[in-house]
Amino acid sequence: MPTVMKISPQGQIRIPKKVLKALKIVPGDYVEVDIDSGYVILKPRKLIDPSQGWYWTKEWQKSEIEVDKELENEQCSPVFQSAEEGLKWLGE
Repeated sequence: MPTVMKISPQGQIRIPKKVLKALKIVPGDYVEVDIDSGYVILKPRKLIDPSQGWYWTKEWQKSEIEVDKELENEQCSPVFQSAEEGLKWLGE
């Protein structure tokens, strides 16, 4: 069944919750807009693979920068042959 949406004075539309749910999109997601034979087509688009989203969090990116600096300054631990060897090196 078609859904009618009103265009605001700013040219915006509000997508109803049932449509968001059907397309599996949430506020903040992107949609691709295409025009075909006078019809508007909206396609959900994820700029980042959802399974890889953790990598792009601020916290993870901050850690990546810190690790890069440690590598650059040769502040790395030796290579361990076992977890036990690593724990011993840590003093645990």
